[in-house]
Amino acid sequence: MFTTNSVLPGFSFSSLTTATSGDQMLSKCTLPDSKKINVHLVPHTHDDVGWLKTVDQYYYGTANQYQRAGVQYILDSIVEELIRDKSRRFIYVETAFFWKWWTEQNEEQKNIVKELVKTGQLEFIGGGWSMADEATTNYVSIIDQMTVGHRRLTDTFGQCAIPKVAWQIDPFGHSKEQAALFAAMGFDALFFAREDYQEKSHRIATKTLEHMWQASEDLGTAGDLFTGLMKNHYGPLSGLYWDLANDGDDPIVDNIESEEYNVPSFVKKFTQNVKNFAVGYPTNNILVPMGNDFHYMNGRAYFKNMDKLIRATANSTEVKVFYSTPSCYAKALRDSGVTFTSKVDDFFPYASDYATYWTGYYTSRPSLKRFERVGNGVLQTTKQLHVLAGHGPKEHEKQINRLKEWMGVMQHHDAIAGTEKQHVTNDYAKNLDAAIRGVQSAVIGRSVSGLLATRPSDAHPPAPETVTFCPLLNVSSCPISESGSSLVMHLYNPLGQTVTNWTVRLPVKAATAYRVFDEQDRPVPSSLVPIPLGVQVLPDRETDAQVELVFTVVSIPPLGLISYFIKSGNGDTSGMAAKEITGTSAANAKLTGRNLTVHFDGQGELKSVQLRDGTTVAFSNEFHYYRGSADNVRNSGAYVFRPAQQSTTRAGKVVEAKLFSSGSDGGFLQEVHQKFDVDWISQVVRLVPGPIEAVEFEWTVGPIPVADGVGKEIVALYKTDLATGNSWKTDSNGRQLLQRRVNFRPSWKLQVHEPVSGNYYPVNSRLVLEDTARRLAMSVLTDRTQGGTSLQNGSAELMVHRRLLHDDYFGVGEPLNEPGVDGKGLVIRGRHQVLISSLEKAASQHRRGSLQLLLEPFISFSQLAEEYEKKYSRKFQGLSVDLPSNVHLLTLEQWKNNELLLRLEHLYQKQEDSVLSKPVTVNLRHMFAKMEITAAQELTLSGHSDVSKLKNRFQYKYTPIGNVSTPFNVPFDAVKLEVTLNPMQIRTFAITVIRK
Repeated sequence: MFTTNSVLPGFSFSSLTTATSGDQMLSKCTLPDSKKINVHLVPHTHDDVGWLKTVDQYYYGTANQYQRAGVQYILDSIVEELIRDKSRRFIYVETAFFWKWWTEQNEEQKNIVKELVKTGQLEFIGGGWSMADEATTNYVSIIDQMTVGHRRLTDTFGQCAIPKVAWQIDPFGHSKEQAALFAAMGFDALFFAREDYQEKSHRIATKTLEHMWQASEDLGTAGDLFTGLMKNHYGPLSGLYWDLANDGDDPIVDNIESEEYNVPSFVKKFTQNVKNFAVGYPTNNILVPMGNDFHYMNGRAYFKNMDKLIRATANSTEVKVFYSTPSCYAKALRDSGVTFTSKVDDFFPYASDYATYWTGYYTSRPSLKRFERVGNGVLQTTKQLHVLAGHGPKEHEKQINRLKEWMGVMQHHDAIAGTEKQHVTNDYAKNLDAAIRGVQSAVIGRSVSGLLATRPSDAHPPAPETVTFCPLLNVSSCPISESGSSLVMHLYNPLGQTVTNWTVRLPVKAATAYRVFDEQDRPVPSSLVPIPLGVQVLPDRETDAQVELVFTVVSIPPLGLISYFIKSGNGDTSGMAAKEITGTSAANAKLTGRNLTVHFDGQGELKSVQLRDGTTVAFSNEFHYYRGSADNVRNSGAYVFRPAQQSTTRAGKVVEAKLFSSGSDGGFLQEVHQKFDVDWISQVVRLVPGPIEAVEFEWTVGPIPVADGVGKEIVALYKTDLATGNSWKTDSNGRQLLQRRVNFRPSWKLQVHEPVSGNYYPVNSRLVLEDTARRLAMSVLTDRTQGGTSLQNGSAELMVHRRLLHDDYFGVGEPLNEPGVDGKGLVIRGRHQVLISSLEKAASQHRRGSLQLLLEPFISFSQLAEEYEKKYSRKFQGLSVDLPSNVHLLTLEQWKNNELLLRLEHLYQKQEDSVLSKPVTVNLRHMFAKMEITAAQELTLSGHSDVSKLKNRFQYKYTPIGNVSTPFNVPFDAVKLEVTLNPMQIRTFAITVIRK
């Protein structure tokens, strides 16, 4: 670490500059030579925020038995080397690591770094909290983690630190929605290193490694993002690998008197490598990444040899070599005058060779994938309640930031992707759990208490009825509801629309009378239902509760709280006692709702679904498995899905099925508990009431048996008689729907080598089948990301669990064989919701349904103590009225200078719905019930600048695919505070409010 007394010659604090904008920074770029191949040397390090080691192990450099890497030394070394020579440059990506290092520096060192940033020597690229995965992440979490990273950078370094380029060099495939989001954040370009081996060959042959990605048909040119594919991964060219810690290449010896002098031979070989590398690129500029995983712990060798390389080639007539950055490279491409080609599809699935499709990680570590979704729900609830309850901007900042940061870490491409070592998975889960617990009492509990207090003048009224939480409701475990005492259940709705007919399930003591009362103290019909046997025997379930109290919450207001009373005790005769439901045979049973009727066969398995108009769809649900390949070609593993055969084996059949149902006196309850002929699968099939009626499948799978020495990959298979023509749709990060076809890629000709895994795609929230002849659609909604496909006409296949016995040899160094809590193998519990409707209604159902599954009401509890009703009300509504049904309140949180951050999103794509796909206008002023918005400034998507900065994005020449237009973007009316949203548009505002 340097101090002011140890600064090297050429650097002094007297040279500290004023803040420099991103455009001014580009003026510092070295100008290319139009007559030579311009070699942009981009020094970088790729620092995984957890992979083989935990975040802290990577940062501090411990646990080197897994990998020799210490990020703190990398950043120390980078700063030292940049100080030595002002011509040197370096880029850094992972704000999580940088911020950890930054907080440990003294003021002198911080001032040095600020100077390096202002002069452009140190440039932040990407700038998110982590380098997010693109297949398994949801757009809400992507936006959040980019916002956290960008705000830290701009708050610390000013506008000069705003990243201008996205640098996604390591994710295993790339999504269309991620590119559109990057465009809305103001990025000029995106560069990455992993593309399908066949597509790369095609693009090299056609000189289209760099092109315009038309990432959103709805947003038009506003969603375009220039995209560059790195030809040889993200490491240096041959001979330029100068990392001392990783057995680097020989150095350049430029002492002509030395016997080791090698400049002429080195330059000759280097020049030929550059010429070979340049094949496939459309301009005379090439980006050469100088670095790799955790490089530059000692940056002296890299920089010293790059300096020598630049000097050695200074008089070359063929190449011009210089320090550069991705931003400068993007500028050189824009300035080249070349007209680029375009692409409209995405980069999934990714294959690195004919036998290796990286489609297994779409499902790997399914429990961690679900936990991330739970964390997102807690984070949105926390941020909203913090604002609505009127807490100060700095109040609880530590707890909220910790949750934001760990949710940001979870988006990393070796975190939520499930491609890390087991001990790292455990560390992710431990820290996310601690962050969630940190906000529960400090923020959520106090906010619930404050918002429901009958004395609103008290900012934080006394709360003897401490608000508590039940994080293990997913395994039907909740100490407070199982205590047998009377309690208050608080429900918070984080959506901008009223939630109706939401089912609550609470584990309770048997042989106890329960009565439920709503927020108006009206009796609520309820039932006592046996907890499924497959759930009762879960190894991590520390409870002996055998029944659930089930009832329907009729209505929860937008951004609103309601409290239900649950009274227990045989002596209480008020209200209606919960009805005890006894199961009957489900043979030939049916579940009947307002719009759907679900029919079962004589074995208790599904056979058909009938719509309200009488239309019947043949329908079945089965579990199958693929045998994981374990051969000398490629194993199935954490990354790779490669089945040993291209067909499945049925995992089990239903041998017993019980129907549980109640009439109006017991609440709306219709479900079938299915027992299989294998003890590691069980399932409950329900008809979910509400405006979006769904058939819900709640499955428990595991531990997957491997005693036969064969790893297995479990799929849920939904078969129908819909004529889908071997095509289907999957969502992109929870937003755009993309068309898929068996054995087909839109922008290049696919040679099929792996017919199953080569047709798997990430399903972040839903897979949709469409029968255009019958005008019917079926959507399968997921509660976490899973791999999915439709290999047969009318079928939907979703991989729910994986357990494998061999590594796939892509670095993780261990098989994907999660031990679970008892060491016998991981057991997971999850849900699919199946919607069947007319094509015309499909979009409105799956968009609203997937959003409600992503952001379900948040439950907390209080003891029902004496005089509770004198201290607390039973209802609070955050919005004055529901938002339009095609608008989602995406973000509400504390921002800067007593401002709030507000994001509104149009949920629909063009032409999905005759009404809901139209532009919609919202007036902000009186949106909130207890706050009035007095002023608003529109920002870029990640909030780093005024939205006007988007006009400064690079404009490239390109030949578009299809009719490209820029939708008319109605300017925000800052006087009337009216905002108009076009399809798929998200608009972000810093707002000022006064509280009523």
